[in-house]
Amino acid sequence: MNQIRILTVAGLLMALTASVFAASAESPVHMSNRLRLGYDDNVYQVDKDGSTGLDKTDSIRIVEELEMLVNLNMPRAYLGLRYRPSVLWYADREPEDTDFLHDLDLNFSYTFSPLLSLSLNDTLRASQLPELQDENYIVREDDDNMYNSAMATLSYNLRPETRLDLSGRLITLVYSSDSEAKNNGDYYSAVGGLTLRQQLASRTTLLGDLRYQTLVYNEADAAHNRDAETIFAGLGAEQTFSPQMMGSLRAGVENSMYDNEAYDDNTAPYGEVSMTFLPTPATRLTTAASYSIYESDVANYLSQDRLYLSLSLAHDFTAKLSFYASTAYSLNAYDADYALASDPATPALGDADETSFLLSARLAYRVNRINWIETGVQYVALDSDIETRESYDRTRFDLGWKIQLF
Repeated sequence: MNQIRILTVAGLLMALTASVFAASAESPVHMSNRLRLGYDDNVYQVDKDGSTGLDKTDSIRIVEELEMLVNLNMPRAYLGLRYRPSVLWYADREPEDTDFLHDLDLNFSYTFSPLLSLSLNDTLRASQLPELQDENYIVREDDDNMYNSAMATLSYNLRPETRLDLSGRLITLVYSSDSEAKNNGDYYSAVGGLTLRQQLASRTTLLGDLRYQTLVYNEADAAHNRDAETIFAGLGAEQTFSPQMMGSLRAGVENSMYDNEAYDDNTAPYGEVSMTFLPTPATRLTTAASYSIYESDVANYLSQDRLYLSLSLAHDFTAKLSFYASTAYSLNAYDADYALASDPATPALGDADETSFLLSARLAYRVNRINWIETGVQYVALDSDIETRESYDRTRFDLGWKIQLF
């Protein structure tokens, strides 16, 4: 039913927009299709010893992906819409040899006046048998789920060099009704806050952040109560060092207060830094790092301390040949002080670490105005100390064809 709802809503939005603008010579609506033939050396995401009862299995796979884009510019508003339904078929995977995935991104902005503006963003991901997620690189429970993040920001210019942003965000993660992960995995998170931005010079901006978050596991039983409230406070800066180099830095303190009174508050520093380099017009290099208390991906821990590092590269060798590469590393540290109390028959949980690693590369060659040939490789690895998690590594190769339909 969720698949039908997503397809219906996305299809209606795209069909309506396309019908309005299809007659225009400069149509803001575009559609492309990707067909890829690939190889996956670990379709069940298991360790070599098959400790979960599944042996490490490789398979040929076929990926069919449709992409629909809308970029609509109006005098005071902008609408951007991207929808990607995908079908993945595996030659040697049981009991399900087919996955249906949905990615929907919506961006909308409106300028009420030179002083006041509004932006809306929504991200929807519907996954089957999920793995290490590429977007925010979070390890989810191994079952079908739907993740949605909606955010609204109202910006007001107090002075020409001073701006106040008021933001609200709602995140939901819902597993399928027959999933074992549903009872303790479903959650929603509501975040509200403000950011004060002060421009000191043409290239320097200082920021002050204050945010409040509530996290609720709405299907969890009393033994797995991980509900929490968190307050964030910090400072930051954005700097344009040159036309070829830009950076941003945020740092502060966060305090998590758990609904379960048997556990003390968790107070820790948080921070994030990012840099973008443009050494040539054909090359873009971006790196980022962050550290914070994060919602736990394991039902037996209240939270985790998460370190995340990433690096991405885009380079155009020629007008027709382009290269893309990215890598990411995540260290999730689980503290015994925030492990949920176990029953007498189960040993108490201790400190545990979980590391994940992603490396991917893609080469695209534009044959003509509407056709591309693409090839790519991706390697992912998960190394976990937690008994309920399966460590594994996985390599995938793809060779595909992309066509711009309109």
